[in-house]
Amino acid sequence: MAHAEVLAAVGLIRPSRRRGFCPACRLFQKGDESREISAPALIALAFLIVAAGAWAVMVGRMSNMDDMSMGLGSLDAFAVSWTIMMAAMMLPSAMPLSFEFARHAEGRRGWRTATALVGVTYLGGWLLFGLVCYALYNAVGMPWPQQSLVAGVALILAGLYAITPLKLASEARCRELCAVHGPLPFNLTRSAILVGGRYALSCLGCTAALMVSMLLIGLSNLVWMIVLTAFVLIYKIAPVPARWWRVSLSGALIALGVLYAVAA
Repeated sequence: MAHAEVLAAVGLIRPSRRRGFCPACRLFQKGDESREISAPALIALAFLIVAAGAWAVMVGRMSNMDDMSMGLGSLDAFAVSWTIMMAAMMLPSAMPLSFEFARHAEGRRGWRTATALVGVTYLGGWLLFGLVCYALYNAVGMPWPQQSLVAGVALILAGLYAITPLKLASEARCRELCAVHGPLPFNLTRSAILVGGRYALSCLGCTAALMVSMLLIGLSNLVWMIVLTAFVLIYKIAPVPARWWRVSLSGALIALGVLYAVAA
């Protein structure tokens, strides 16, 4: 049962309560004590389910989305597509934050709604960033005839940015914010907005270059969504990589950028 002790230590499971919140979530019996999945763990799982639903919606919309040669479409259509894409690509990386917030908020009035507000605020930050990109994209008259070359250069720049001090500091900040340190200081609504907003800002510093590349490649490109989501998860959730691993990731992005510019 060593694995159970590890799960219990991080708060994913706990001893079942006589009037537990979810009898169906009871897992197993250890001696005279049964265990159940903790409520914060289920909240974090809900974030993953929403992300999976967003992936399903994106896949279903791929055949109906305009090609990049037609631009980004109307503002409202772009906002919907961008938000769904951010939910698919970014919410999985926010699961540790949602879990930690729920752990510290559990038992307080409205804690489930407040935890959901963390995710809404986080996605709101990415939506605001997307709208700024949309305005700049149209302001410079994109798409250009050399759009694939521009997207390839964006990937190369994202690879170079990956080893800059600003990127490394943002990545470290993301990892730090995933652990909510101590009791939440304000009412839960204010705390949720503050936590989600701070995490969105640090996340922008960590992965905004990848999202700009995704926008230039095209919101309907499923393969590149999967590739760049993998980079996001490595940057934000995987154990802190050694320097040689950072350089390797940067080199991989640069190589992908070159290949895209040449082949597209």
